[in-house]
Amino acid sequence: MRIAIVNGPNMNLLGLRETAIYGTVTWKQIEDRLYRLAGELQVDVLFFQSNHEGEIVDFFQQQLHDLDGVVLNPAGFSKTGYSILDALAAVGVPYIEVHMSNIFERGGWHAESIFFANAVGHVIGLKANVYELGLRGIAQYVKEQRTSISGKEWKTGAH
Repeated sequence: MRIAIVNGPNMNLLGLRETAIYGTVTWKQIEDRLYRLAGELQVDVLFFQSNHEGEIVDFFQQQLHDLDGVVLNPAGFSKTGYSILDALAAVGVPYIEVHMSNIFERGGWHAESIFFANAVGHVIGLKANVYELGLRGIAQYVKEQRTSISGKEWKTGAH
């Protein structure tokens, strides 16, 4: 199973930016945690971050046949990233949307996300922990989908 962890703008500044909101954990520290967790879950993880919407679209198109799931923090693209949303739909890969801050508590434009309705799950407001919970969640979701499909194939004799 291959899962991508994809971050939108400014997430590369974790540990430096607005530490009262996002905490002091760096992105490198989060990646290290996720590599360990991926080993436990027996999944491969691929990390991608960009401050440019088109680069995220290109990433999804390049990974078209290689991803089983995504943990997505659209960050500043939460309200405007329609081309990213289209790319996810085109690829057809399930995703869990994560936000380190409680976007609803913050209000304003932070509280809106165009990705929300199509996500298979959401993890919000738990700072760096959202990534680990998101990875666990999407890995379990994909596993359950595979089991469900296998069961249906077995029942119909298409095995």
